Amino acid sequence: MGAVLVDRSQRPVSLTATGRVLQRHAQAIVSDAEALEIAVRHAGSSKVQELSIGVVDSFASTVGPSLIKSLLKTTATHLSFRSGLAHDQAEGLLSRNLDFIITSDPLDDVDGLERHAILSEPFVLLLPDKLGPASELQDLKRLAAAHSLIRFSARSQIGAQIERHLRRLGIKAARLLEVDATDTLVAMISAGLGWAIATPLCLLQAGARAKGVKASPFPVAGFSRQLHLIARAGEYGDLPQRIVDLSCEIVRRECVPEIRHFAPWLKNQIVVG
Repeated sequence: MGAVLVDRSQRPVSLTATGRVLQRHAQAIVSDAEALEIAVRHAGSSKVQELSIGVVDSFASTVGPSLIKSLLKTTATHLSFRSGLAHDQAEGLLSRNLDFIITSDPLDDVDGLERHAILSEPFVLLLPDKLGPASELQDLKRLAAAHSLIRFSARSQIGAQIERHLRRLGIKAARLLEVDATDTLVAMISAGLGWAIATPLCLLQAGARAKGVKASPFPVAGFSRQLHLIARAGEYGDLPQRIVDLSCEIVRRECVPEIRHFAPWLKNQIVVG
């Protein structure tokens, strides 16, 4: 085109204004070419050769095993299943290191994504057996004043969501103990070190560690967590919806009955799909 792309008169060398324009458009072209390759590969085979999915820990531990089994049987030849914090999953999707993520962060401020609902579950109180339920907001304030709140790390999406809601309710609890993992949080409650706010799926994830821990309704209605599958829009055809359908089937078949066993009052509060 006869245009100068690099300014070599200064150190370090840098792009000219024309070079920056070319770089911006070239990045979009390369991204489209990668998406085209994925679409063609998927269209030509009943199975995807490689699939990378990032998943929040509570979903990975409960729904993950059956989902992986189904995907390897019907959908993917090789599967990478990475659990971790929602923030890390989002970075993996946006940098194209992950094909899909299952997360509690809908990434509403990011364009070019498709979002599929999997599960909505209410937050609950997790209490050691010796503590009674908090049925009113004032009960919750007294609980927070008298006993330690074991927090999820503020780095996590679930931790940040809980902190925002407590501030809205005007509840102040001393910051004494903060953990990253659900297993650790539930073990701390079982040992009588305090109480926590979590979701039914988190308690299900803890499994045997939940001995001596009971779930109680959160005293203010409408506080819930939503899990979505998020993908880059238009790159994978109907594959995201198929994975969502599989996930919802597993939640209904395996998770909901177990949750209702330890908390029958949750019967109509868990929405799948």
